[in-house]
Amino acid sequence: MKIRNYSKFFCALMMAVLVLPCAFAGGGNEQPAAAPYTIEVGGSTSVTPLMELFAAEYAKVKPNVKININGTGSGDGINNAGVLYQIGMSSRELTPAEQGRGLKVEVVAIDGIAVIVNRNNPVSNLTVEQIRDIYTGVITDWSQVGGTRGAIAVISREEGSGTRGAFEELVGFQGRLRAGANESTSTGAIKASIVQNPNAIGYISLGSVDETTKTMSVGGVAPSTENVLGGSYKIARPFIVLAGNNLHAESAAFIRWMLSSAGQAIVRRSWIPVN
Repeated sequence: MKIRNYSKFFCALMMAVLVLPCAFAGGGNEQPAAAPYTIEVGGSTSVTPLMELFAAEYAKVKPNVKININGTGSGDGINNAGVLYQIGMSSRELTPAEQGRGLKVEVVAIDGIAVIVNRNNPVSNLTVEQIRDIYTGVITDWSQVGGTRGAIAVISREEGSGTRGAFEELVGFQGRLRAGANESTSTGAIKASIVQNPNAIGYISLGSVDETTKTMSVGGVAPSTENVLGGSYKIARPFIVLAGNNLHAESAAFIRWMLSSAGQAIVRRSWIPVN
């Protein structure tokens, strides 16, 4: 009897030894919550809307990471990458002097800018020089560029707009916008004005083009994703992020995520992905 009772006790003890680890297995596999971390990002006001979308989506992936975004201009983003900001933003290429600083540079998106007119406008192609002359007031009538006689209604974005700054720089008329031009505060307002006015001309991000207006070829090249990526459509600019050499692991992970399929899916909403 004693032997049988001891055997029963031993079996029960072994079962307990085997069962107890299983009962706590779930707890043993849980990972501790990651420590909170803040990434400071600053620079281009044109890149800022995309960066805000990146940050909102990334918060779902890494809720412990907070991303502060400061729209302060490309120059500031380049000069203070690795200084005030862990990640800088620029919507222009770096100058040779800036390239000499040894910053890590990643293009995360391409922004093409389309010139648009009313769908009934017979003109379908302009050169960069003609666009510049229209926006500076040298050309004032559609008949001067092969169209039907009619005074050109010039529409631009408001002062301080990143799209306006890029368009003026790429076309070559910084600070020389024609007096009396209509300055709109949004892409939607520009499109609405052009729909209502057969003699109007404006510009918007390529990602915002729809069937309500007509896009202009520039120098015989249509504004398309393929032509922007191939370099034949010239009114386009890169969206760049920059970092110093001592980049924190969380910031490096965020940049990698921007270039991942998830990040590039966000780019695809209104811009041109690079991956």
